[in-house]
Amino acid sequence: MNEVLALVLAGGRVDELLCLTEKRAKSALPVFGIYRIIDFVLSNLMHAGINNVGVLSQYRPHSLVRHIGTGEHWDFIGRKRGIRILPPYRGLEGSDWYKGTADAVYQNISYIEEFNTDHILIASGDHIYRMDYKPFIKYHIEKRADATICFTKLKTKSTRFGYGIIDKIGRLTGYLEKPTSPLSDWVSMTLYIFKKNFLIDILKKNAGASSHEFGRDIIPNIIPDRKTFAFKFKKYWAYARTIDSYYNTNMDFLTGKINLGAWQIRTNLFERCIHGDRMPASINGAVSNSVISEGCIIEGKVKNSILSPGVKVECGAEVVDSIIFHDTKIELNAKLNKVICDKDSRIGKNVVIRSPGEKKPSAEFSNLLSSGITVLGRKTTIPNNTVIGANTVIYPSARITNQEIKSGSTIR
Repeated sequence: MNEVLALVLAGGRVDELLCLTEKRAKSALPVFGIYRIIDFVLSNLMHAGINNVGVLSQYRPHSLVRHIGTGEHWDFIGRKRGIRILPPYRGLEGSDWYKGTADAVYQNISYIEEFNTDHILIASGDHIYRMDYKPFIKYHIEKRADATICFTKLKTKSTRFGYGIIDKIGRLTGYLEKPTSPLSDWVSMTLYIFKKNFLIDILKKNAGASSHEFGRDIIPNIIPDRKTFAFKFKKYWAYARTIDSYYNTNMDFLTGKINLGAWQIRTNLFERCIHGDRMPASINGAVSNSVISEGCIIEGKVKNSILSPGVKVECGAEVVDSIIFHDTKIELNAKLNKVICDKDSRIGKNVVIRSPGEKKPSAEFSNLLSSGITVLGRKTTIPNNTVIGANTVIYPSARITNQEIKSGSTIR
């Protein structure tokens, strides 16, 4: 699809995900065992036949850059196909760190102008959904729209999103970003398509604005005077912005709410084998309703959990309602319940995580951690016989010196 250039907004760090995004961009966060969140938008673009993609990366981009590589895993490689990482750079006026989503695109106008395209598709790299972009693009072109924004419905309204008012012919007649009282049921997916020349013009005009955001500045301002339409998406969509929403999205995969079916989601197969080629999973224990990735060794019990490649669960150990990242070792008789554990961690013998007290929220992050989840950062080591209460966060650099960590604690 040569008439469309795609830009993926993939640079942000989200504080609500605590230690999981301390050293990685949110779009690079593992999901469903073998994927990264950005795999979904890149696979959507691949299926749409879009040939050229720019990835706007900012916060700690190393894992994202390594994951995307040359783009070959999503077929973005060839004489007229390609993917390019677009980090901030220092320009004539000093520091040009991306100030917002609109500013990120504005700083890359020179990249946009390299391509002889009529339309620019802009998509967030940290949303989880599978969508055929071709009807969305066709709708935009048929409406002769200056801009088309994609919306979906959520069961529960939240002040975290932008909401639009859509008339009977699909025209967007109102929009408000993160309102205290939502205007409608239609939530922005941070998925836009603009006429190229129109986009460049409004970005230049927006350069002096206060928030530098599409949702706060650009979309509300263009609705009165320009042809701005809404496209309705009615399938599964998740914005895993918080610990709860990230956890629930992974659990949705186990319950069948997310069905990838024949729609192939691509990922970097080589990166999954960074510690060497993976053997098939070996299961000598008990597994039920779980995802067990390649290279896992299961000698204990795994229930209702997602295990990324290379996880080992030793004899007598139990992993229940949990998400365990790559190459983590769970030793003899350890008991994990409702845990998110980042990669390369070691859970010692007889460790118990989620002791009584799961209703006590995090003392430091009470608005983010109150549903009983315990979060362990990357390369965490939990000594033998340690007992850890629920709603606890342990950051990667922490040293565990107490054998009992009370519910709601934060360890740094």
